[in-house]
Amino acid sequence: MFQKILKGSFVVMILLVLLAGAVRTFFHPKEINAYENRYSAQVPALTAASYLDSSFQDGLEDALADQIPFAQRGKKFYNDTTSQYLQTLAGSVIANNPDRYIHYRGMLIFGSDTLVYRPYVLADISAALDEKIANLNETFAALPDVTFSVYYIEKDTDLNFETGQKLDAFSYLQQALNLPREQMFCYEINSFAEFHEKFYRTDHHWNHVGSYAGYLSARELLGISEAPMEPVGSYQLTAPMVGSKSAQIGSGTFSEIIQAYAFDWPTMDITINGDAAADYGTQDPSQRDLTPISYGGLYGGDMGEIIFDTGTTGRGNLLVIGESYDNAILKLLATHYDQLYSIDLRYYETYLGEPFRLSAYLQEHEIQNVLLIGNVDYFIQSDFLLEN
Repeated sequence: MFQKILKGSFVVMILLVLLAGAVRTFFHPKEINAYENRYSAQVPALTAASYLDSSFQDGLEDALADQIPFAQRGKKFYNDTTSQYLQTLAGSVIANNPDRYIHYRGMLIFGSDTLVYRPYVLADISAALDEKIANLNETFAALPDVTFSVYYIEKDTDLNFETGQKLDAFSYLQQALNLPREQMFCYEINSFAEFHEKFYRTDHHWNHVGSYAGYLSARELLGISEAPMEPVGSYQLTAPMVGSKSAQIGSGTFSEIIQAYAFDWPTMDITINGDAAADYGTQDPSQRDLTPISYGGLYGGDMGEIIFDTGTTGRGNLLVIGESYDNAILKLLATHYDQLYSIDLRYYETYLGEPFRLSAYLQEHEIQNVLLIGNVDYFIQSDFLLEN
């Protein structure tokens, strides 16, 4: 009798979880999948065509998988457990082959302790680069009175650490973009040692050393004559960071203690997605015990629009159109302008409720200088194409 009751209770629990997932999916879907750092899948529109080609069924399955209670916790537990087991088995192989890519649960490990992405091949992305080039050249031609600067950030996808072969996507862009050479810059990575110094081991972003170097070179590219912001010290965060790469394969396996620079920030008003904010990120040594920590938690997350107002006049305004790499340098660059406007085209319409139109935005905010900044994905993903 007890076993029957136990089995019955278990079945009822499963049914309740599934029912809760169905209710949430259709009536109160969550917007963000925090574990995988992306928008949660939503129920697609049902049409005859989507039903017949099975796209509706596939979309509904994805939505249910994201919305069922504890789904992300279950996935995290599975990834953590299996990764710890696999790392034990593969530990000696990883340790004894620091100069070779080691395939590990869909990710690569290099240098014994660094998670990296597979290097891109130029032939595979040239069509997407051509589309971006055409889009940018059309934008430059339509807005001849605006000064555009293009900043390309190399990372692990730009360099094969085993062979030394480079992607050279920046050279491809530089030769085709209708901009003076002095208005284009490449943040280069020419060795694994350089990558290891400037990027996190478990995350796909540059670290405090790399991002500060990025700020200094962006400042030169933009022709800023003011003295740069200089760190007044550095500090170590107490909690370990489990980066985006680590989360993909099991966050309990790869983590790292990270450093950050401290700055004497001037007063500025910050608006995020139309609302006043106390700050962007938590770049304050008093927050060293912040847990859990992430790149976005430290420097600020991906937002549709961020406005930094320093309260000055006569220094001009800057528009930065980029992706998550610029998060770490936005506040630093803002110290050199009256207002700095940051736009992430992936999220602008979602948060602001209307599509982003570049020419109208420039006119509305009296902007004459635009910085286009990102890694190779920024230059090949259609989400970042501009509409004038």
